[in-house]
Amino acid sequence: MRNVLTLLHCFLTVVMVFAHTCLEIDAATRSVFKPVVPEDQAVAWLKKHNHDAEELGKGRYRIYWRDYSGGDLRDEDGDPYSIRTFDWGPRGGKANVLVANRVELVKIGNRTTPDRGGLPEYRYTYNITSLETSQQPVHSLKIRTHDLPKNWERDISNPLGWKNYGQPSLHAGSNNGVSWSPKSGTPYISPGTSRGGFVFQCRSLPGIIRADVWTSGGSINGHEAVTTPYHHQYAPRGLVVGPVAIPVETSVLELTRRLETLTSQSVELGWLDASAAAPLQQYLANTRTAFGKNQQSQARREIQAFVTTLNALEKQRAVGEQTDKITVPSAGVEKQNPAEPPIIEEAFTLLKTNAEYLLTQL
Repeated sequence: MRNVLTLLHCFLTVVMVFAHTCLEIDAATRSVFKPVVPEDQAVAWLKKHNHDAEELGKGRYRIYWRDYSGGDLRDEDGDPYSIRTFDWGPRGGKANVLVANRVELVKIGNRTTPDRGGLPEYRYTYNITSLETSQQPVHSLKIRTHDLPKNWERDISNPLGWKNYGQPSLHAGSNNGVSWSPKSGTPYISPGTSRGGFVFQCRSLPGIIRADVWTSGGSINGHEAVTTPYHHQYAPRGLVVGPVAIPVETSVLELTRRLETLTSQSVELGWLDASAAAPLQQYLANTRTAFGKNQQSQARREIQAFVTTLNALEKQRAVGEQTDKITVPSAGVEKQNPAEPPIIEEAFTLLKTNAEYLLTQL
C-alpha cells in the first residue's frame, strides 16, 4: 500500500510540474534579421567615422568631411582644412526578413561525397520571408560556412528562376559560403512574399552559423575622403542552422558538452522555450555524470531520453501548425499562437541531428 501511495504521489507531482510548466510557456520564435548598423543608428555611425552627418530623409544622408587642400579652419595639429559635404544614399538593407530553416541527415544512398570515415552528410534547407514592413526587395541569400573547409563539396540546389555561385574559391582571401541570386528576369522577393528552395548538402555536423540577405535599391556611390558603411554592414543578417566541421575523433564527452551549448543557444535565440529546455539540459547533465562513472549504457539511455523528449515537442508543434496556420507577419518578430509548443523547427532539427550523431559514437 505504501508503494502504491508513493507512486501516486510521484505521478501527481509530475502532473503538477507539467501543468505549471505549460502555464509558463511562451511560443518559440525566430527573430527578424538585423544589420550591423541599424537604420536608427546610421547618423551616429556616420558622425563617428566622419566630421559630422545628418539625415535628409528617404534613406539619404548628408556627410560633412574635412578637406585638407586648404581652408580657414585648423585641426588639433594646427593643419588647415575646410568643411565639405557629400550626400549619400539611399542606404540598402531596408528589409525585415525571416529565414526559416531545417536540417536532416542524408541517407547513405543519396550522399554526394564518398564515405571515408568522416562526418555524415546533412541537407540544409532555407526559406526567406520578406515582411510587409520591408522597404526594399531581397535579391540574394548567403549562408556563411566559415567553419567548413573550402575544399569540402557543397551539393547546391536552386529555387526556380534562381542560380547559385558554386563552390567557394580556394583562394586564401575568398569568401567561404553558399550564395544564391535570381536569374535575369526573375522577380526579387518583394515585401509580403516568401521564397523557398534554397538547399545544399555537405559533410558536416549541424551548428549555428550566420546568414545574410541582400536588398536592391542601395547606393553604391562613394567618395574617397568619406567613410560610409560597407554593404555587408547594413545587409540584414541573422543566425541559422548550418554546417560546421569538427574533428571526427571528438570524444563523446565533448560532443555532449557541444550539445549542451547548442541547447542553451537555442534558448537564447528564442528557438526553444527555457521551460522546455530544462529537462533536455538535465538529460545532458546526467549524461556527463554517467561518463564520469564510466556508465556508457546509462549515458546512452539519457541521450535516447533527450531524443524522445524532442520528438514529443515536435509532435505538439506539428499539431499546433495544423490547428492554427501562421500568416505572414508584419511586426518585428514572427507572430505565433502562445498556445503552440515552445520549439520551432530550427531547434528541433539542430538538436535531434546532433543527439543522433552522439548516439552513433556511444
